[in-house]
Amino acid sequence: MRLNKSAFTLLEMIVSISIITLITALFIANYRSANKRTDLIMTAQNLVADIHLAQNNTLGLVKYNNAVPGGGWGIAFDTEKNYYTMFADADAPGTSGYMGMDEATEANPNYGARITYLPEGIEISGLTTAGGIENSAVNVTFLPPDPRTNIYRVAAVATSSSLEIRLREERNNSFKTVRVNFLGLVEVLD
Repeated sequence: MRLNKSAFTLLEMIVSISIITLITALFIANYRSANKRTDLIMTAQNLVADIHLAQNNTLGLVKYNNAVPGGGWGIAFDTEKNYYTMFADADAPGTSGYMGMDEATEANPNYGARITYLPEGIEISGLTTAGGIENSAVNVTFLPPDPRTNIYRVAAVATSSSLEIRLREERNNSFKTVRVNFLGLVEVLD
């Protein structure tokens, strides 16, 4: 009497497990990469939304510390920090602090300002104003009632007509660029 037993050999089992392990490793690596790209895209979209929020605060005459800010609302960018700040420019046009940001008096979250931290692994890698000028710190403010858009190069104490904010995801070294122009139009470029 002969028994007909069918089963996997040891070699077949090792090959099958190796293939499953390889496919799983590729899937996990691709998933993490896609997840980081999604973080970069969402960060760029959140940045656009925050710039629009500063515009809307200016148009709506939103108060900061019980007073409408004389210089409107704005966003401060700095390549040395892993965050950007929505602030109320308390200094009216023609005064010494206009378009600048004093963190102690104009960026207090208790009065309506907002500090937005970038996700881990994402940084502001560059701030380029019109003419291809690289900057380490730039403020974008909106002055009511238009709202007139001011792009202020902090170190140069000068204004510009456009700003490109480059966000970099460190793991894949991928980039997203957000552009703001003198009309206050904001777009994600890549």
